[in-house]
Amino acid sequence: MPNLLSHHALPAARRNRDSCREPRGRDTTVVSRRLVCLLVVCFVIGASPLGVAAQPMAIVAIVGCVDSDERGRFLVTQATAPTALQERLPEPPPPNSPLGNETIRLVGTLDEFGVSRLDGHKVWIKGLLNPGDPLDLLNLTSITDLSSSCE
Repeated sequence: MPNLLSHHALPAARRNRDSCREPRGRDTTVVSRRLVCLLVVCFVIGASPLGVAAQPMAIVAIVGCVDSDERGRFLVTQATAPTALQERLPEPPPPNSPLGNETIRLVGTLDEFGVSRLDGHKVWIKGLLNPGDPLDLLNLTSITDLSSSCE
């Protein structure tokens, strides 16, 4: 029977053995993996690693006017106060719905919703409200054109 580790195969065997060794920094890799696993488990069971339960964000609705600022960002001006939706598919408000006095910045996939074509329109918007400073942010989930003018 031939010797499998002949003098020709020995360097290749050593190279293969050396390539299987753990790279330096193994300890940090293990710690990182364990931390990620812990965070995933906490997320799945709904617990916060800090002991504070995360509150679900309510979808809110507002009526207001789409307006763009000097940087090309979109705002809802003359907006009503955001109200949490209780129904899954609420009826849209009538076109003569009253306006408010709030200004909220729109964020999210605005191009997908065609927000730019609604500049100057009165709209009904649904989304996730993120309190901000100086303006609250509304992550857009739905937009309905109520009127081509904002009155």
